[in-house]
Amino acid sequence: MTSTHESSSMSFDAVIDTEGVATASRHTMLSQVLTQASRLGVSIVLARLLTPHDFGVVAAGMVVMVVAWQLTDLGTSAVVIQREAVDDALLSSLFFFNLLLGTLLAALTVTLAGPMANGLGQPAAAPAIQALAAVSLLGALGNMHHALLRRTMQFGRLATVNIANAVVNGAVGIGLAFAGAGIWALVAGTVAGVAVSTAGAWLYVAWRPSPSFSLHRLREVARFSINFFWSSALAVFFAQLDKVVISRMLGGVALGTYTVAQRTVTSPMNAVGATVSTVSFSAFAREQDNPETLRAGAIRATGVVALVVLPAMVGLAVMAEQAVLVVYGAQWEAAVPVIQVLAPVAVVQAVLSVTSSVMLAMGRSDWLYRWGLAYCLAGAVVMMACARWGLLGVSLGLAGVMVVLAPLEMKMSLSLIDMRLSTYLRSVLPLVLVTVVMAAAARLAAEGAALLEAGVVLQLAAAASTGGVVYAFLIWHSGLPAVDDARRVLGRWAKRR
Repeated sequence: MTSTHESSSMSFDAVIDTEGVATASRHTMLSQVLTQASRLGVSIVLARLLTPHDFGVVAAGMVVMVVAWQLTDLGTSAVVIQREAVDDALLSSLFFFNLLLGTLLAALTVTLAGPMANGLGQPAAAPAIQALAAVSLLGALGNMHHALLRRTMQFGRLATVNIANAVVNGAVGIGLAFAGAGIWALVAGTVAGVAVSTAGAWLYVAWRPSPSFSLHRLREVARFSINFFWSSALAVFFAQLDKVVISRMLGGVALGTYTVAQRTVTSPMNAVGATVSTVSFSAFAREQDNPETLRAGAIRATGVVALVVLPAMVGLAVMAEQAVLVVYGAQWEAAVPVIQVLAPVAVVQAVLSVTSSVMLAMGRSDWLYRWGLAYCLAGAVVMMACARWGLLGVSLGLAGVMVVLAPLEMKMSLSLIDMRLSTYLRSVLPLVLVTVVMAAAARLAAEGAALLEAGVVLQLAAAASTGGVVYAFLIWHSGLPAVDDARRVLGRWAKRR
């Protein structure tokens, strides 16, 4: 086994086809930043125009849509990415299988929208659920083409597709919101964005399904596909479980408040975490037989995640009250304690996305499935028990589940590449210390502004600017590998532009 020092000190250039990974990271980061910025922007506009109850109605519809969309894939996209070789017969069989699932799910969603809305405790969400059923069919049409873009690491084209989705989603959503369309602004924006994304993937990928369907070829990949599907489905269910519990036990107003808080927290996390997990899975899958490279890649990928997510989430938690009042308004003040709890959880989830990519790339989708089941069972019990203490109780319950289970999952994932959990976590300790100093400086700046009787806008500005300067200064002079990695990616981007 290679020593920890050797593994962690390898240059980023030595980790998995550097030029390809750097380019992929660059493109994926761009698409994620624009996508998350668009979604957050739409949420902010809608939060200013809608009440928490209205937002809760939309959130209930989105719960059904997200679960249905996940079911249309059934793990087939991961098969295309993970297998060493794919052919037209397999791709066509998977495509028509997806299309059949998407059609059936869309029909079921339209038919059962009423009972599903009632089950969530939001009967008014039924029309939105029916409209969002189109996403299942549109997503099924594009699954294979998106998977082929990821398999061949054409992340530049994938970024273009995702950016088009974000732009259309934002333009339609914000435009209709200002026109007074209410909850339909978010519904229409979502459907339009997915339609553009699917069309773009077809435009960029030359492959077209042939009129053939083979059950034999499907059976060849069934084991990996089903295990990955269950792990993904459970992950999606766990991600929606908190909203289901809140909708059923606390009502629409609480669900709307929680949704705004969660989107505020997850937008920065997804912009980085989704980038790293997307690129890491594709890259790690190509190096399954090279644990030394995977160890180095896991540490460096985690460093890049922590470099961005740690200061963003800790800073948000420290300044949550001012941020909510400035961005959303006083009617959303109940979201403040929820954000303060969920922000640290987002850091754990972002780091976990790297180790999950290792587990998946090593072909252990069965492990991922079992962990998904553990999260769901523990989450359901804990969050329902904590719901008696309101939104804060559910949030603390979710945080408790993540804090207990995430390190155990990380340890199991890292065992596949002969790495200790302590070694892995030690690599981000310097970033944690720098972030603590940044948070203290930001808080002191905000308190100083408050003593001078400055308003919340100036308090937030003082905290953000002070914290940003302190963090940038310390990071720039730290000599951490993650900083070099970020410089290298941004440097290549600047040169190419």
